[in-house]
Amino acid sequence: MTDRLRYGVVFLCSFTILAVGCSRDPAVNEAKHLARGKKYFAQKDYQRAILEFRTASQFKAQDAEPWYQLGISYLAAKQIAQAVPALRKATELNPNHKDAQLRLAELMVQSQQPEVLADAVKRLDQVLAVDPGDPDVLDTLAIADLRLRKPEDASKLLQQALEKFPAHLRSSATLAAMQFLQHDPQSAEGTLQKAVAQAPKSADAALALAHLYVMENKKPEAEAQLQRALQIDPANARALMSLGAMQLDAGETAAADQTYRRLAALPNANLSYVHAAFLYRIGKKDEATAELEKLARSQSGDRSARLRLAAAYAGTGRRADAMKYLAALLQKDSKDADALLLRSRLYLDAGQVKEAERDLQSVQHVRPDSPDMHYGLSRVYGLQGLERNRRDQLSDTLRIDNGLLGVRIELAKSYIAAGQATGALQVLDAAPAMQKSSLRWLGARNWALLGLNRLDEAEVIVAAGLARQRNSELLLQHGLIRAIKKDFAGARADAEEILKTNSANISALSLAIRAAIGQRQLPAALAILRESAAKNDRSPLLQTAAGEWLEQLGQPGEARVAFDRAKSINPHYAPAELALASLDAKQGSIDSARRTLAAVISAEPRNEGAHLLLASIEYQNKNLAGALAEYQKVVELNPDNVVALNGAGYLLAAQDGDTALKYAQHALELAPGNPNVEDTLGCIYYRKGLYQKAANFLSQASAAQPTAVHEFHLAMSYSKVGDFAHAQDAMAKALAKDPNVTKTESGW
Repeated sequence: MTDRLRYGVVFLCSFTILAVGCSRDPAVNEAKHLARGKKYFAQKDYQRAILEFRTASQFKAQDAEPWYQLGISYLAAKQIAQAVPALRKATELNPNHKDAQLRLAELMVQSQQPEVLADAVKRLDQVLAVDPGDPDVLDTLAIADLRLRKPEDASKLLQQALEKFPAHLRSSATLAAMQFLQHDPQSAEGTLQKAVAQAPKSADAALALAHLYVMENKKPEAEAQLQRALQIDPANARALMSLGAMQLDAGETAAADQTYRRLAALPNANLSYVHAAFLYRIGKKDEATAELEKLARSQSGDRSARLRLAAAYAGTGRRADAMKYLAALLQKDSKDADALLLRSRLYLDAGQVKEAERDLQSVQHVRPDSPDMHYGLSRVYGLQGLERNRRDQLSDTLRIDNGLLGVRIELAKSYIAAGQATGALQVLDAAPAMQKSSLRWLGARNWALLGLNRLDEAEVIVAAGLARQRNSELLLQHGLIRAIKKDFAGARADAEEILKTNSANISALSLAIRAAIGQRQLPAALAILRESAAKNDRSPLLQTAAGEWLEQLGQPGEARVAFDRAKSINPHYAPAELALASLDAKQGSIDSARRTLAAVISAEPRNEGAHLLLASIEYQNKNLAGALAEYQKVVELNPDNVVALNGAGYLLAAQDGDTALKYAQHALELAPGNPNVEDTLGCIYYRKGLYQKAANFLSQASAAQPTAVHEFHLAMSYSKVGDFAHAQDAMAKALAKDPNVTKTESGW
């Protein structure tokens, strides 16, 4: 080997050793990944930032900074569940990391749990011990005091922060929000006016005052402050966005158009699409789509621009174009979560549940804390009839993003429908404070109060809401309360007020009919019903509802006409077909009912209502094997269907007690206290020879719902345990209600 070659090899080896040595230096590697993460964070590419900070955390096990950066990146990506442990880890590694302690405490003060709030206060006190005057810490402590129901202490802390830092806008905004929520808008206004005076060149101060004026419905004052903010900072995107929204709400579309054009033209704001969104909202969807197509072409590397275009295609009925566009995106990246989420929505809207579920499960692997993914899965489970699973997914959605009021209301309504109004109230009361003044929240909460029979409390809130706005939901609740209190004239007046503006409101229609019946005015009830049906003769939903009422009011012929009309509007409208099958069965046309239901099931094999109605028809006609088969099909489709579980359990009691017991016990878990389920459990234990246990369940069923059948079952159980006095009493009650009960229940 020549000297030159030998020297080169030595040099190369030295360089390699040096390079490897550098790559193994933990501090260097950590710094490299931290720098990359901060770069991605600044670009709002939070998922890449998360990957970099997660990698950085692996090099210096005792360094808190990567964990802190990871935590705030999770926060920016709205992945709250991941942010909390990352920030907690940072504070464990370095209890004096002020920013980590503060951000963690800010999350903790959103809790309703006193022990979590107490922990937040402890952390904040620790930070104050190092920096006694930090206004951000004082603000967060004030919020904790508010949560702990100490408003006076909270006010003192905020005043203390403002004394030391008069221009600290966050303290002023927090104090003003607290004053506003305590129904003191005048003080809130004074607080923010003082903040504006302290910081005359602050666009944010003017914006805060403008937003307060918006909440107070002082539109001219709000617009003046927004214009002032724009004089200070002509490129202030938040001010332009608020101004555009205000102009749009006021019907000033030409002015709003100019504002949104100005907003879209802002450099480095990433808001080039907002003018197209404005066009879409005012109904100019084709123009909006054309604008989005231009943006997608000019910003070929911007995935968001392409996704917005796909969403526009979907929203304008161009589903095939949307699907084609999304397929192209997913061909380039099969794990594109946003494209998968949008495609899942299109699948759900088209009823393609399995395809939607597949896409959402793919998103779950790459973005486990996506609120959109969890909400999409809630829709999947809703369409599958798995209500408990649906509630779990709605809860997960709120866990990740606590501010989604629509999701919160949807979850509360699910609890109410399941007879769990207490759970609904807890869900609604956990809403952020600012949402609790909205009519939507008040309306939803009133349904929970009504479900708990807290009528007086609900009535006060309804009256206060109606003083603000004659909202149809509040009017309906007002009418229902009146009906419960036997004020049928008042209930009818409320219902008819709703029907004047919306004759297709089925809840108001039902209330008006019930109120007229309560007044013993059957002709008036029929007149209300016929008038609504005539006004909505192209609505299969209304025609079916009208038919059901006509049947209840003793007009089966007219009911059939309404059901047929619904089918003529939409030949495949399953609710109308089920209603016709039910009417046929009641009128003795069993074969016709079976044919109708077979056709529905052939078209919609997962239609639980059709299977349940067929099961009922077969049971009434002594085809117990056929009824059991239908109930079991429903249980296969939806393991949480209480009616099917109960029906299958009852029919299996004599032949397979163990399976019957599993069905009935699960039904009771889903519907505690349901007398029909308790009766079934009593029957199962009776068949198993456990007569005392049977009597316990049957006595509960009879107490809650003293039907002839329940009383008869109870009498038989009492006789088996030797309690003949109670047996004779229960049997007498059963025979008084139905002299033929011993024949219909001859299997006992």
